[in-house]
Amino acid sequence: MDTLSHYLQLPAEQVKRLSLGEMDFLPEEPSYRFGLFNKISFLYLSAVEDKDLKLSAFLKVLLSYHGLSKKTIAKMADVDERDLNKLLSDPPKKIPEEIKCRIAVTVMALRFFLKDCEQEPLSLL
Repeated sequence: MDTLSHYLQLPAEQVKRLSLGEMDFLPEEPSYRFGLFNKISFLYLSAVEDKDLKLSAFLKVLLSYHGLSKKTIAKMADVDERDLNKLLSDPPKKIPEEIKCRIAVTVMALRFFLKDCEQEPLSLL
């Protein structure tokens, strides 16, 4: 509850009320509600969305937004560049779990270290 409260920037009691469908306590400001509901949607989708598709999307951010090359990411993950191409295909093609794990760990680390270079999300307060 503490993590969710911090993430949504709401007191725990308001998070509980929101989970029960109560919204009368929320500010009417459209940008506030949009930002809050986006955060809630991201949480929901992280639980139900296809994991390969999500990994592929995070990988695409590193390639397009941060300008890293497939070759660099493949070397850092100690995988073949062809495995990245399979993961980036639409829909992502299956690759061995061990290779997928190496790519995922590398992508997570790079996104963590490069997050300060990404645009700030909408502030809810």
